Amino acid sequence: MDKRLSAISDLGKIWVTEAHVLSMYSMVEHGPKIQSHATGLELAMLSGTNSIQFQDHIGLQTELAEETIATAGMEALVVEGLEHIKMLYTFRSVGRAVPVVNDLSIENKYKLDLETFQVLTPQIEKIKRFMEFQERCIAMLLQSMQDLAIKQVRGNNTDRHYNAITKLMDLLQKLDNLKDIKASLTTDFSRYNRVLQVLRMDLPNGDSLAREKHKLQLFLSNFKYSNSLILNNLRDALKRIPNHELVLIDILQQNVEFIENGRYVLLDEKYRLVRSLPRLMLLIDGDLGDSVKSVNVFKDRRISLTPLQSIFRAYPVVPECGDMSMTMLIILQRSPHWDASMEISWGGNADRRIVAHYSLPSQWSRIKLQHQEYMPYLAQTLTEVATYLFKKDTATAKYAAFVSKMVFDGFKLLQSWTCAVLESYHWKLTHPCATAIITKLDKQSNHPYELAIRYNYSPRELGVLVDIISMIKSLTSMLTQAEAHVAPYIRLHIHHKLQQFSAGGLVPPLHRAHKRKRAIINPLLELRRLVSDWPKNIEPITDYIYYSRQDGRVEPTHTARVVGPTFTQLRLLRTMVRAMYDPRNQLRVQFFSKKDLEKEDLQLMDYFYCESLCFQYLLNYTGTLTSNSDLGDLWYREFYLELSGEVQFAIELSLAWILAEHVITDQHKSMPLLENILYTLDTYNDAAHRSISALSQRFLYDEIEAEVNLIFDQIVFLVSDHVYSYYTKMVGLRHVDAPHHERLHPTLKCADVPAAQRYHVPISQRNTHVLGRIIDLNFLIAHHVNGKFYDDLDYCAKKLEASDLSQVLDYQKAIRVVRETHELLDEHLELDPFVKIITTVDEAVGPTAFAGRALMHILACLVTDVFPNYSYNGFTRRFVISSLADIARRRHPSNPSYDHSIFCAPPKHVCENATKLHRSFIGMVHIEAIICTLGVVGIPLLTKSLLQFVKEQLENTLTYLYAIIKGFPPWNYNMMYGPTTCFRHLEAALQNFVHAGVDLRPEVFQAFKEVGNTICFIMDLSNVLDWLSLRGQLCALRFTTFKFPTKTTLNSTLDSTQQFYASFDQLSRGALAHLGELTKSLQTAHILESHIFDLNATRNFYHIWSLLSLSFGLSGHEENHNVLVPDTDLVSDDEQFGHGFFVAGAVLIHFLGQVELFHACDFSSQLTRIKALEVSSPLQITQGAFSTVQFVKTKSNHAKVYNMFFALLRVHAIETTHDHDLNFLPPTSHDLSCGVSNVHIRPTPTT
Repeated sequence: MDKRLSAISDLGKIWVTEAHVLSMYSMVEHGPKIQSHATGLELAMLSGTNSIQFQDHIGLQTELAEETIATAGMEALVVEGLEHIKMLYTFRSVGRAVPVVNDLSIENKYKLDLETFQVLTPQIEKIKRFMEFQERCIAMLLQSMQDLAIKQVRGNNTDRHYNAITKLMDLLQKLDNLKDIKASLTTDFSRYNRVLQVLRMDLPNGDSLAREKHKLQLFLSNFKYSNSLILNNLRDALKRIPNHELVLIDILQQNVEFIENGRYVLLDEKYRLVRSLPRLMLLIDGDLGDSVKSVNVFKDRRISLTPLQSIFRAYPVVPECGDMSMTMLIILQRSPHWDASMEISWGGNADRRIVAHYSLPSQWSRIKLQHQEYMPYLAQTLTEVATYLFKKDTATAKYAAFVSKMVFDGFKLLQSWTCAVLESYHWKLTHPCATAIITKLDKQSNHPYELAIRYNYSPRELGVLVDIISMIKSLTSMLTQAEAHVAPYIRLHIHHKLQQFSAGGLVPPLHRAHKRKRAIINPLLELRRLVSDWPKNIEPITDYIYYSRQDGRVEPTHTARVVGPTFTQLRLLRTMVRAMYDPRNQLRVQFFSKKDLEKEDLQLMDYFYCESLCFQYLLNYTGTLTSNSDLGDLWYREFYLELSGEVQFAIELSLAWILAEHVITDQHKSMPLLENILYTLDTYNDAAHRSISALSQRFLYDEIEAEVNLIFDQIVFLVSDHVYSYYTKMVGLRHVDAPHHERLHPTLKCADVPAAQRYHVPISQRNTHVLGRIIDLNFLIAHHVNGKFYDDLDYCAKKLEASDLSQVLDYQKAIRVVRETHELLDEHLELDPFVKIITTVDEAVGPTAFAGRALMHILACLVTDVFPNYSYNGFTRRFVISSLADIARRRHPSNPSYDHSIFCAPPKHVCENATKLHRSFIGMVHIEAIICTLGVVGIPLLTKSLLQFVKEQLENTLTYLYAIIKGFPPWNYNMMYGPTTCFRHLEAALQNFVHAGVDLRPEVFQAFKEVGNTICFIMDLSNVLDWLSLRGQLCALRFTTFKFPTKTTLNSTLDSTQQFYASFDQLSRGALAHLGELTKSLQTAHILESHIFDLNATRNFYHIWSLLSLSFGLSGHEENHNVLVPDTDLVSDDEQFGHGFFVAGAVLIHFLGQVELFHACDFSSQLTRIKALEVSSPLQITQGAFSTVQFVKTKSNHAKVYNMFFALLRVHAIETTHDHDLNFLPPTSHDLSCGVSNVHIRPTPTT
């Protein structure tokens, strides 16, 4: 038992060890990352808000306790006010959905009113809490203003207090604008008011509800201030506080200074400062009626108008909340002392410079240059940080400062780029597309959101916007992934800087204060003790006492720690530092005079105050990144939904969808955007994140999710289509011949041919994060592309089935393009094997499948079209269509559901022009395409079917051969006849067929033509197969052991060569051997009987074929008196039947062993020889009316054809022997008049 337990324990240790080893491995994707980093769980180093409301300031013991408490109260109201902003911005009317029925009974109507009241009560409670909240905010602001305006308290005014007031005022401004635009508030309240009047007497708290209702009615529909009720109430209340304008002027000047010096990092901080300026000026400006105490904000000397006017001109439109925009001049025009003549100086007419500021194309070059300069340095720094081991010592502080600055520069760049995007977006919202542009586009639209978004962006602007979004998200992704590596350096840097300032930088002022016994020493010691980290927790008391100016700058020694200050420590430290060096702040007068701090001390504090601005943002790393890269505003349209009274817009109006569609459909070499498609989808991630974490509204997330589900399917489809089209285009260009490619080259310069890497980027993504889901984009694209291969091959098969056999060349080129495209895409996508795809489409695999679609179509074309209607030419080895052919019209392929074109437009045009040259005939190139199409499996099936076709045709000709035997009279070979007599004799013999109305062409000649065409096709098929095999073996010859003999005997050379070519010519030999077996059908018909000694007999096949050959090319019409005259007016037999007729006869004669007999006893040859003797004889015989010249010429050409095919058969056919063949000697003497010489006739076996 103990051994078993120990074994189990050891096994457990092994498992734990191996699991630990496996945890060290990370599965890294090989594809490039084109999406911002997404995490399932968000972790932040520091909260972005003061969750404890500065309650820890008590332990820090500073003089700013009262100011800290007041600031904490206002910031708490700001946090609470964000909830009301969420409520108002996402407020949807419930009263519209509640039915209104008037024709009900009293009981049913009372029940409906009660249910309506219960439904609307939560909505009214939200409005009630909002009203009470704004009252508390106004009360808090009035109390702060009253305290700050008092002369004794005014000396303690600080920047932090002013910032809190600015935040609270900006919050009230947003709430005021949201209340004004939300008609849903008044709609629900009106329905609630009507129901409450009916139910008031029946409710237990009906009177209190009626009083609250009256108060809410005054809040929502105030007769005095129809708009901006909250700020107008605040303005009226501030007028009752003396010297309030002094505090507001100080706040205004501080905000202007922060804007000019760029003392902001977050987006909302920048726009909060800008939005506060017109509101503060409105609050400062007095009424026109009170001329004594009234302050004219435009003429007061305490206010510098020049920087204000420059800011108003630079930012005429400012983002406010979501798709809500604020026009600065509209707020300023509400001031009592506003004059219309001041409009131009305050940015009333935006000039080119302002329009360029809000135009993304004008800023694109700057942003792209910043991105190109910053990203390499960031990547190099992050590589160093991740590679080298972090050491917690003071020596690392210098490198930590470099890392921290690098990160903070990234924050600033993100803030700048995102501001450019949002400012351009809100400029478009406030400047919709003009009606003239809509007319030029031939569109009609009055929809405000459609005019502001859909028709307001040019293609270039969309491309620039996508590119800037990709730069924002790529930088955000790198900084997010680097957080774990750079966090120690950031904390080390902040701790080191604080210790350098508190323990070293404050020593000289402390020394002078101690030496001069100034009261400033106590604030300096408080500042020193606020953040100092003393060695062994013991504060040195005498370090500043024994300091000497000759010692110079003090370098304190402190323990290196990876820790930053608390939120309260950092805020108090910066507030106290600014209070000491800022000349406008009166805090320093209370404690010390101007001589207590020297110039270098003030410069040191100013430098530290500016440098410490980044500390809180570096510590709040995640919050800063999220805020500066949030582009969710591009999706939200609650303001325009309320404005148009619609529930939701169509997806075509969504800017995120417009961007994604533009990325896929508009591709230019100057702006490659396809790899930015996932960065564009991050706008949905930002919007969904805001709907859940910030707005806390599930219905918004559901709307985003529904749109993403729709758009993602469209994106996958479009990306798959464009990727597939691109690769087919590239492969199609490869298959354009060089001469045609030169002609196509000018077209290719204009064509948009992007780099292949662009399409490799999106299809290699396997972990795509969309709304918290991980989607394998590679798998989805592979699925769609796989279907495109099936669709295109099916289209090619249908097009082949609807065309003649000459289109097989186009089909094979298309298949080759698809195959090579499959090879290229198979490197990136998991596709079905190409063999499986093409066999499935071809329907060649199955339990009942005999042959594929391509094989059956090729066989049908050969049997029903090529062999009957085409004429074979043995010299060119081509099948040419006859002019008398009746080609069956085939249906055209149906219109495809999408562009099935394998080639793109330029190469398709060239390839069609090239293939037109091969559509008027069937030749070797077509046969090679057939071989490549059918493969090694289809060729035997095709050959077998063709041989069966030959057998059927031969069997059909037996009846006609019997009739010819019976109708043809015995032939007399008496050579004493002259040429005229021989022609007369032949004409008399053929008159039997003419008068009987027998035309051998439609049946007999056509049947033998089809047999001959089939045999020629099989022989050409064999030749092409041999050539392809030879070409393959020659290419592989250097890799084989076979070597051609060089210095050997002739026999060994022949043996080696025969061994090399032994595998060739197998198909033709086998087919001809099978044809030899088919001659047995003629033996059965007794046509084979060889009456060799009876020359007058006509039962021998060579006699029959001699007769057919004689009548071939002669007129067969009854009205023609001279049947031996070749038919020259009509279509000739050579053109109609070609060489296929001769091949059929030559093959049959060859396998019957009657080649020599045919040469000796052929009627046409005999007449040709007689004519030759007549020409050579001194006695010229008059031919009379017979046209023998053309006849002799025609038959001489036929003899050449017979000789050529007999020679081919002797080479290709297998040796055959016949038992009936006899050796005989013809007569030894001859008659000169007959022109017959001694002929030794002996059938020679073929070799």
